[in-house]
Amino acid sequence: MPFQDTKNPLYGTGEITEVAPGVRSIGLQGNSLAVETPSGLVVVDTGPSPDLVAPVLDQLSEPVRWIVYSHGHLGYNYGVPGFFDYAAAHGERRPAVVAHENVVRRYRRYLETAGLQNHINTRQFRRPMADLTAPPPVTFPDQTYREAMTLAPDVRLLWAPSETDDVTAVWLPSQRVLYGSAAVINGIPNIGTPMRTMRDTVRWADTLDRLAALNPAVLVPEFGPVIREDPVRQLTMTAAALRWLRSAVVDQLNRGRRADDIVHDLRYPAELFDVPWMREHYGHREYIVRDIVRSETGWWDGNPTTLHPSRPDAAAAARAGAITDKQAVLDHAERLRADGRVQEALHVIDLLALAPGDDPLVKQARAVKEELCAVRAAEASSYVSRSFYRSGW
Repeated sequence: MPFQDTKNPLYGTGEITEVAPGVRSIGLQGNSLAVETPSGLVVVDTGPSPDLVAPVLDQLSEPVRWIVYSHGHLGYNYGVPGFFDYAAAHGERRPAVVAHENVVRRYRRYLETAGLQNHINTRQFRRPMADLTAPPPVTFPDQTYREAMTLAPDVRLLWAPSETDDVTAVWLPSQRVLYGSAAVINGIPNIGTPMRTMRDTVRWADTLDRLAALNPAVLVPEFGPVIREDPVRQLTMTAAALRWLRSAVVDQLNRGRRADDIVHDLRYPAELFDVPWMREHYGHREYIVRDIVRSETGWWDGNPTTLHPSRPDAAAAARAGAITDKQAVLDHAERLRADGRVQEALHVIDLLALAPGDDPLVKQARAVKEELCAVRAAEASSYVSRSFYRSGW
């Protein structure tokens, strides 16, 4: 039975679609994949919950021999126990779990930083959790590989570092079908997400070029419809856009520019960025710019005030205390909002809104900031930006 979590853009519909003979996509968390082999099915990604598994496997009607992790991000393979339970209930062999070797290191890190990961996920995906310290329900792989691995005569696993360093693409050479995994998301590459670790822009571009060299006729992205019209062009053009970003940002850094200036001054070539597969429905070009800056510079923004700052509440209290006419701040923020200058209004309202205490005008400023964030959320194209505007501060 189809399903969909309308609050999370990562969840699919549960529907199964034929991609090519013996190859089907499954709408679990994004596009999962099922490939028929003489030894049983290869399934790439098991979805966000064991509860969603049985209806899907009933439709596939064949034993699953291998489960492959597309990459190590949590949620894509929370369904693994459901696959194990289904196999046991039907007297079938337990599927073997295969992943790139870096998934093991990632899962260990996620267990170590469980509280942090849960906190980030509650904000980025608007998912409240009762216990923010609970460890994630990870299932470690039974078998790993480094560069490439052949599971069956026509099923080749390829290391495709991109969104993470543990991405596995799947190449079916006889049919020229490529499952792009997290390297291909039918949107601007997910680099520089505000609360995540850095991602290597050039390495992602290198991966896309290597995948394009396979000359696929059909490309299955991790998200979005199957690509049948000139998939090689989409791969190479996305790689070119990433290389342009790297070159343009480094050029600005060499001129002594700072991140905020670069973000506002770059002019993006339309032929690389104003194309359907570079839409900013999840990631954003500004995120990528900031990640490139961060990869070449430190954490400091260049303002001497922030080199050894006071505690945030103490600094906010000092700023608010210096303002003798707090109502004037509120009034000015309201004028900016009325003029459509909402982001500038946010900068102004922070003079009061971040201050601690129960001063009535400070509390009013917090309410105004909440309203301004709601306006910015409605304007934002990126789901991630909308989430952070709406998740509090």
